Amino acid sequence: MGHSSHYLDRVLFTYTLSHLTHSEKIRFYYALKGRDGKSGVVKEYHIQQLGKTVLLVPSPFDSDVESFLKLWNCTMTRKQVMIEP
Repeated sequence: MGHSSHYLDRVLFTYTLSHLTHSEKIRFYYALKGRDGKSGVVKEYHIQQLGKTVLLVPSPFDSDVESFLKLWNCTMTRKQVMIEP
């Protein structure tokens, strides 16, 4: 049995919103978290938001989240991480 069975594959995204206007930021947050704060792509892709602009994403949804951030023209960094369950 390899190490992978003990860890979860995740991708850590950090991104910027400084290029967005105030109203665009509000629209971004609604898209991210839904108007109720618990729907949106966070729910759809099982994302953990670790900070204001830090997302921990299950590997299968990596490209979906990258596309979402590109849609908003966010500068981003992505790092593959392994975390203990």
